[in-house]
Amino acid sequence: MSQSAVENLVAEIDRIPAMNVERLRALWRETMGRPAPDALSKGLIARALAYRLQEQSLGGLDPQLRRLLTSLAKPGTEPVRHLKIGSIIVREHEGKIHEIMVAPGGFYWSGQVYPSLSAIARKITGTSWNGPRFFGLRGPNERTQAGPYAEQQIRTTRGKRSSRGAVRPRSKEASGLRASGDRG
Repeated sequence: MSQSAVENLVAEIDRIPAMNVERLRALWRETMGRPAPDALSKGLIARALAYRLQEQSLGGLDPQLRRLLTSLAKPGTEPVRHLKIGSIIVREHEGKIHEIMVAPGGFYWSGQVYPSLSAIARKITGTSWNGPRFFGLRGPNERTQAGPYAEQQIRTTRGKRSSRGAVRPRSKEASGLRASGDRG
């Protein structure tokens, strides 16, 4: 964005607080294409308009963040949670315990970093599996979204315990904490 475009945006946003409610509502109709909700105060209208102008000039939210916010707004849905780097996912398969550590850019298992849980599930079973489902991180009807903090995100299953797999909190060594509990 050019310097003059930034200056124009700043000037336009700086004009908003000085406007009266009628002018703000008129600008809302021009900008949004519909009347402002009656319940919105002058301050909320002004902030929403300033955000909208910035969004039009600089771009909106990342589609992934937009999906996350939409899922949080839906009643009855569980929020999406990120697997933090250093978390351990445990799965028992055919009598053998498999521990996978969430690593930057993927998942560490059996001395190697894999790009997805599905790749690890395929190595363990020899067949194609949905990785989060194989490790008990989501139910059969839930979708998983990719996240910036780890290769996979999962929907929480608060209060429900999976019979297949589990996520264990990071150990103090993995999270960079000393035995005394102080950051090092």
